[in-house]
Amino acid sequence: MRSPKFTSILLSLLPLPLLPTCSWAAATDSIPTQNTQYCLFGHPLGQADFCFGLSVTNHSDPRPDHDFHKDFHISLSVRRSSSAGGRRGWTAVGTGPVMAGSVMVIVYGEPGEGRPVVSVRSVGGHHQPGVVTYRGVDGEEVKGEVKGEGEVGKGGRVRVVRAEWVDLREGQGGRRHGGDEKGRRHDDDEMEEARVPDGPVAYAARVEVVCEMCDKFGSVQDWGGAAAATGGGKGGGMPWIWAWNDDQDFEQDGGTWEVGAKLKMHRHRGGSGGYGRFWVDMARAYTDGVKEVKHEWDFEEREQNKRVGTSDGPIGFGAWFDFVVRVWSLAKIHGVVMGVGFLGLFPLGVVMIRMSSGKGRPFKRHWRVQAVATAVAVGGAMIGGKLSKWHMPKTLHQWLGAGIVIGLVVQSVLGWRHHVDFVRIKRRTWISYGHIWLGRAVVAGGFANVVLGMLLSGKAAGSIWLVVVVGALEAAGLGWWLWRAKRQRKQVVAGEDGTEALALMPRASDGGDNYFALDESEEETSDEDQDGKISDEEALRKKSVDSASSVKKGSVAVKD
Repeated sequence: MRSPKFTSILLSLLPLPLLPTCSWAAATDSIPTQNTQYCLFGHPLGQADFCFGLSVTNHSDPRPDHDFHKDFHISLSVRRSSSAGGRRGWTAVGTGPVMAGSVMVIVYGEPGEGRPVVSVRSVGGHHQPGVVTYRGVDGEEVKGEVKGEGEVGKGGRVRVVRAEWVDLREGQGGRRHGGDEKGRRHDDDEMEEARVPDGPVAYAARVEVVCEMCDKFGSVQDWGGAAAATGGGKGGGMPWIWAWNDDQDFEQDGGTWEVGAKLKMHRHRGGSGGYGRFWVDMARAYTDGVKEVKHEWDFEEREQNKRVGTSDGPIGFGAWFDFVVRVWSLAKIHGVVMGVGFLGLFPLGVVMIRMSSGKGRPFKRHWRVQAVATAVAVGGAMIGGKLSKWHMPKTLHQWLGAGIVIGLVVQSVLGWRHHVDFVRIKRRTWISYGHIWLGRAVVAGGFANVVLGMLLSGKAAGSIWLVVVVGALEAAGLGWWLWRAKRQRKQVVAGEDGTEALALMPRASDGGDNYFALDESEEETSDEDQDGKISDEEALRKKSVDSASSVKKGSVAVKD
C-alpha cells in the first residue's frame, strides 16, 4: 500500500497539464484499506450518492509457468435518507465500459430494515439485466437466469460477504456532502420531475462483494484488467460503469425486496442524472502478497478521498484512443457520420457550385463533393439499418431517415439528367429546379433528423442546442449566399444562344462557367489542360457578357 506522503510527492512531480487528465485525489489525513476509490456525493442535490472501492489480489500463489487469476474485492456504500424517499430506487456499479457482459452489483432496499438487497446481474445487450449465479451473504446459492450470449462467468465466481445498513446519525450527526440542499437536477426522460431529497443522509448500505477469478469474465478480459493489475495492461486503466434510479417504489409496483426484482430503467441523462463511467488504475488497485482484504468504511464521509487512483475519464492518451476505438457504439458512429454528411459535406457542395476561384470547374467540384456526401450518407444509413436489424421503421427518426435516403437517390438522378439536358438545350427545365429544391429539402431533413437522433439517444441538452445553433448559422449563411446570387443574376442579360451569361455568382474575367453545365470536351479534359483555352461556346458566352456590359455603359452615358 502506498503511503499518503509518497503519493503526494509523486503527484507534485507531474506537470500541471497532466493533473486534470488523471484527476486522482490523494488524501492527506486518511487512506482506507481500499487501494482505489471513486465517490459521488450527490444526495443534497438529488443526485447519485455512492462510494466504490476496489482492491485486487492473486487468487492463488503464483508458481513458475503457471497462469494465476485475480480476485476483485469490491466495496460499495450507498447513502440514503430515513424518510419514505430513502427506500426508492437502486444504485449499481459494474465492470467494463457498457452493460453488455458487465458484472453488475445492484443495491436497493428499505434503510434500517433488515439487510440491503444485493443483486448481482449481467446482460447480453442494453436490456433488462438478469441475475447471475452467485453466493449470498449467508452462503446460500442464488441461481442465475442469464443465458446465451448474456451469460457471464466461464469459471469466475461471485460471492457477497457483507450487506448491512449502518446508521450514520450515531456519533456522526448526519453529516452532508456535495452542495446546497436547495440544488435541483434537470432531466429529460419520462420519469417524475426531479425532487430535492426529503431528508438528510441517515443510513448507508455497506456492501462487500468478492469476484473470484474475475479476469475470466469477458468484460474484464477485454480490457486487460488482470494484466493491468501487474503492469501489463494498456495504460493501467480499466473502465467501470455506474447507474442510478431514484424513482422506483418496489412495494407500490407490487414487487418485493428480492434479488430478482424487476428494475425500472435508469434516467437517460449521463453524469449525475442517471449513469456514467469511471476509470480505475488497476496497477494501483493490485495488492501483492495479501490473501484477505479488510475494508474500512470512513471514506464515504471524506470529500478529499472521492478520487483515489480513479478518474472520470480514461487515464492517459493511450487509454483515450483505446476507449474511442473499442467502445464507441454503432449508434454513435451512425450519428457522427450523418452529422458530417448533412452539416458539413452537403452544404459544402452547395458552396462549390457558386465559387469561381480555386482549381477546377464549379460543376466538377460540385458533383465530386456531392458524390462523397451521398456516399457518406448512404453509409450512415446502412449503419442505421444494422442498428434496427433491418426491421420496418417504427420511430419518426427512422421513417424520416428512410425518406431521406430515397430522396438522395432521386436527387442524384435528377442532377445527372439536368446536366445532360442542359448541355444539349442550353437552358434549365423542371428537372433542374426539381434537383435544386429536392436537394435543399433533403439537406434540411437530414439536419432535422440529426437532431431527432440526438434526442432519441438521450444526449445532453447542451450538445443538442450546439448542433441546432450550428445548423441555424449554416442555413442563414447559405440563405444569404443564394439571395446574393439571385440578385447578381438579375443584373445580367442572358445570351442569345440560350447559354447563361453568368452563373449564380460573379466569375472571373472570362465571363464564368455555365451553371450546372460542361461541354463534352471539358468532361474529358483535365482542369490543367483547360487553362488558357476558350471553346466556341465560351467565346459566345463572353461575347454575350461584353454586349450586356456595352448596353449598360451606353445607358449611363445617355443619362449623363
